[in-house]
Amino acid sequence: MIQDPTNQYIAAILSQCGISGRDVLEIGCGKGRITRDLAKHAGRVVASDPDAGSLETARAAVAADNVQFVHAPAGVPDMPAGTFDLVIYTLSLHHVPLEKMSESLRRAARLLRKGGVIVVVEPAEGGALAEAKERFGAGSGDERPAQAAAVRAMQALEGWKVGETVPFQTLFRFSDDEDFFASMLPGYRQQPESFLHEVRAFLDRHRTGDGIILDANRRLNVLRASESRKQP
Repeated sequence: MIQDPTNQYIAAILSQCGISGRDVLEIGCGKGRITRDLAKHAGRVVASDPDAGSLETARAAVAADNVQFVHAPAGVPDMPAGTFDLVIYTLSLHHVPLEKMSESLRRAARLLRKGGVIVVVEPAEGGALAEAKERFGAGSGDERPAQAAAVRAMQALEGWKVGETVPFQTLFRFSDDEDFFASMLPGYRQQPESFLHEVRAFLDRHRTGDGIILDANRRLNVLRASESRKQP
């Protein structure tokens, strides 16, 4: 599987934030797909994730001197206040337990310097990948309730304003059916043949000369401190 072959994540981030030379904290870096692009522009990137296995994969995939990988079992790494210019949640806020989302955002805000921003990139409704998640439980399955909770947590963050939603679209490219099954439905061998037939019929709709390509809608919001919070 190749995620975001046309680099739409970083294009959307750069369209809203200047990160050149800045200190960036990435919360939920996963296997480092977006970390790699952040490192090309930022002065320093601290990439964190609660999953140690994903971090090891990211370390192997991203060979950049300005990136530090940090295991953060609690989600937000324990670092001094005012360490970063930008904190970015890369498809990770909706994975935070619902009762801890607000606290996660508050902890992230404390890590920012004056004038720093929080960037939240989240899945959005629609797209072939979302259909595969909802119909077949592919990947992390139907995440719509968690995504809605993430939006509510952003809007409720005291002292911060949520900027307009910036929609964009990215792609997932699979070489063939087996690549999709292995990447998105690892337990597929235990499924009945009727289920596999339905999945293959779905994949046929998205088969191209470059493999199976599924589009995925995304949303980006920038949170900035309100004027009342900025005042000493």
